[in-house]
Amino acid sequence: MKSRAVKNVIYTVAGAALFVAVWCVASAVYGKETIFPSPAVALERLVQELASAYFWRGFALTLLRSVMGFLCACVLALLCAFAGKAFSPLRNVLAPVVGILRSLPTMSVILFLVIWTSGFLTPVIISGLVIFPVLYSGIDAALCSVPRELEETARLYAKSSVYKFFRIYLPMSAPPFLKVAGGAASLSLKLTVAAEVLAQTADSIGFMMQQTRIVFDIGKLMALTVAVVVAALALEFAVYLVRKLFEYD
Repeated sequence: MKSRAVKNVIYTVAGAALFVAVWCVASAVYGKETIFPSPAVALERLVQELASAYFWRGFALTLLRSVMGFLCACVLALLCAFAGKAFSPLRNVLAPVVGILRSLPTMSVILFLVIWTSGFLTPVIISGLVIFPVLYSGIDAALCSVPRELEETARLYAKSSVYKFFRIYLPMSAPPFLKVAGGAASLSLKLTVAAEVLAQTADSIGFMMQQTRIVFDIGKLMALTVAVVVAALALEFAVYLVRKLFEYD
């Protein structure tokens, strides 16, 4: 088990090193630091941003919006999936609804929400709306994978539906659901930032990125991008740790 963990760390570091190496080469080939900054320049600008209270306020609020959208989508997906499991006609009704949500053009939905809602709510709604079909499909597939023999045994011996939920369905479906949720958590942050850019959300990473475009500060844009990538990976890793807890139990 430890050797596998060590290998995963080595592969992760190797992948990150390869990415940085390609970035260095591309920046050197382009030859203009003001347009294509090197990793060193991006890191320097990131350190400068980390010393700014304005950056931390925007970063914290962006993270808050992302987590809000993610948690709302999780709760809604869990409720719909478990309700569909208990009442199959509802599952049949939800199938085309989820398909429509999955097919909606994200850009047009953002533009509608900019008109209909506030700059704060737009990123929350768009992140939750886009990742809901992913989460719902994940938990629905996990529930369908519960062995039929176990379900029959539960019907015979389980004391109540609540008991079956917490002792059978939740433990069996949590690990595969959380595996999907990890990617959805990082996707939620990226969607939140994209919506902030278009909605001109005050006190946000997206708004800072839009400002860098206006003043043509590519170094700062690179630094903000690195911050978002690190935060997205941290969110995904946090969900991974929660999944490991369920697998251990």
